Amino acid sequence: MNLRHIEIILTIERAGSLRAAARMLGRTQPALTKALRQAEADLGTSIFERGPSGVLVTEHGRVILRRARIIQEELRRMHEEVSQITGEMDGNLNVTVSPLAATKFVPRALHRFRRRFAKVHVQIGGGHEPMAFGPLRNGVVDFVIGPAPQGIRINGLNVTEIVRTPIAVVTGQNSKYATATSLLDLSDAQWVMIGPKERRAIVAARFTNLGLPAPQPLLNSDSVLSILAILADSDMVCTFPALFLDDFETIWQIRRIPIKEKFEPVSIAITHSADRPLTPAGMYFRDCVLAVAEDFAKHSHDP
Repeated sequence: MNLRHIEIILTIERAGSLRAAARMLGRTQPALTKALRQAEADLGTSIFERGPSGVLVTEHGRVILRRARIIQEELRRMHEEVSQITGEMDGNLNVTVSPLAATKFVPRALHRFRRRFAKVHVQIGGGHEPMAFGPLRNGVVDFVIGPAPQGIRINGLNVTEIVRTPIAVVTGQNSKYATATSLLDLSDAQWVMIGPKERRAIVAARFTNLGLPAPQPLLNSDSVLSILAILADSDMVCTFPALFLDDFETIWQIRRIPIKEKFEPVSIAITHSADRPLTPAGMYFRDCVLAVAEDFAKHSHDP
């Protein structure tokens, strides 16, 4: 099993058939079939099986392909790192950001980053904990910027806090809950939640830590703009990172509910794999994010 075999099996996976993969690689189908059989013989198991309209990945094949992607990504990073330390300023970065972190830190960090690495292609995708950390561990993503991983999720990751934000509860300007003073006053409220349903346990812990029953959100959305539009036109309520609220309160008809209870602040961090060295471009991008976050923290404490 060599690097050429890795390229071949990953291309077959993407193409979905041997014929299409052969076209993509500029090889004949018999030659590709022979190379695949050699790779499978070396590994002692089948990677693909024939399906009605192409090939299907076997159970063992899924494991092999996952490892193959990691190897291919590491090889790409090695070439980029050598290129960057010898003076070439190109390459790739793949960054996952939570929606609110994206609005505050990423634009200014990219502006700084571009001054030195103008040719590096940056791919930015949205994501939330806990699912965002799987691609980070697998080498698909270089950084996650958003709520810091907790508990066992931190294993194998390098986590640097960039800011801590209190958690507010928000609702529409004209909501019947706008003047509530306690979470107990919201016992019959309908809740919405930022992010996918997999985050429910994380949000629920904020309430159980206060000795209160956790609400069951009726709606989840990855789109902060959708959440804000829903809140502005209803009595629905939502927990929201307080440090990010100022910009939205001037645009959307929402307001903070003056509850007396205090949730535990949330740590916003930039996270990368502890087992995978950063390229020079990656290290500089991290420095840019930390510099922007430090400036944000200073101004957020100004009177």
